[in-house]
Amino acid sequence: MTKQQRKEQLKIIKAVAGVDRRRHFENGGSLVAWRGGTRTVTVDRKKKRSKNACRGKRATQHQA
Repeated sequence: MTKQQRKEQLKIIKAVAGVDRRRHFENGGSLVAWRGGTRTVTVDRKKKRSKNACRGKRATQHQA
């Protein structure tokens, strides 16, 4: 598939998604429902552990 063909295909996919979104809101749908709910974002456990470990070290260094 050439770059031009991919661009055209992506344009079509975006157009379809736009129509779906418009219909959703025309039928009384909410933004929360469109995005899939309020609690659909999952926590990256590895990132959270790393961040907490880093913050914990910084907190002990500054107290000394």
